[in-house]
Amino acid sequence: MLSGEHASLPAAEVGAILESSGVEFRALAQSYRLLTLDAPFAALKSVSERSLMYDWCGLSLGECDAAEQQIEFFVRNQPIEQLMSGAESFAVRSVRLGGANKSIRRVDLESKVGSVVKAMVPRMHVRLQNPDLILACVLYENRFLLGVSGYSKPSGLIAPRRPRKRPVFHPSTMPPKIARCMVNLARAVPGATFADPFSGVGGIVIEAAVIGCRVLGLDANLRMVRGARRNMKYFGLAAEGFLNADARFLPGQGLEAIATDPPYGRGSSTMGSKVTALVKEFLEGAKSSLKKDAHLCISAPMEVDVEGYAQQAGFALREKHLAKVHRSLTRQFVVLQNS
Repeated sequence: MLSGEHASLPAAEVGAILESSGVEFRALAQSYRLLTLDAPFAALKSVSERSLMYDWCGLSLGECDAAEQQIEFFVRNQPIEQLMSGAESFAVRSVRLGGANKSIRRVDLESKVGSVVKAMVPRMHVRLQNPDLILACVLYENRFLLGVSGYSKPSGLIAPRRPRKRPVFHPSTMPPKIARCMVNLARAVPGATFADPFSGVGGIVIEAAVIGCRVLGLDANLRMVRGARRNMKYFGLAAEGFLNADARFLPGQGLEAIATDPPYGRGSSTMGSKVTALVKEFLEGAKSSLKKDAHLCISAPMEVDVEGYAQQAGFALREKHLAKVHRSLTRQFVVLQNS
């Protein structure tokens, strides 16, 4: 179940996480906030550890029309006893997505499903706090989905890392969910060498470090470099290094992932360069610093021809997502592969 901030980014992030983890999967269906995949159950662990754009994930047992009699019949025909092997307690949780099926009260749904399960497996007892097994009931569109909850995103996980909670704040800093999504879209994995060439005060680098990447931050503004170092230290995170350097001339080779948000808008400084030229020259330089087949995720205003510049530099386009920030700014998130 996706967190729903954006129409396509949350699902794309899940796909990128699974791909970079070497998991074979197939997308079966997507609706508002609900993504169903054919993938190994163990793959959910990678999603839960790396994504911030999900609420919970688990095993789908199947679905039926959202009518009370059909729901009861459907639950009774599930292998509940086999499913609950080794468990002694359970709870039923429900969620309604997008205002669907308001004629079915969630409290009644939970009670009915719980009663059916209890009748099928009398040895099980209901425990609302820390049960051995959670049955998830999802009402969406005109459908009912029954699942087993595997992982839930802990509450309060992001709040301490919000930009205004950090020692050094800058208004152009990406919020944690978007920053983490960009890291994941770049197919960064724990232990990988990751760089943000326009790191600012460290918003994207922080999220890469949290999931276990070896991070390198660069910025042409020394004050930003110092701010990023201070923010990283505040969260107890280590970096391979922070450099006061021009992103158009990346040092060294062998980077395994890049995610970056070049400066644009009133709150950012391009140090005298036009953002279009900055992005073009950055992509030209990044080509030689990134490993072959590795990925780069870049955010830029729609007016910047990222696709064209990427093609000229020799990158292959993997995906593109648009997000309207306000009336005068639509941001694009472009994922490129070093072909």
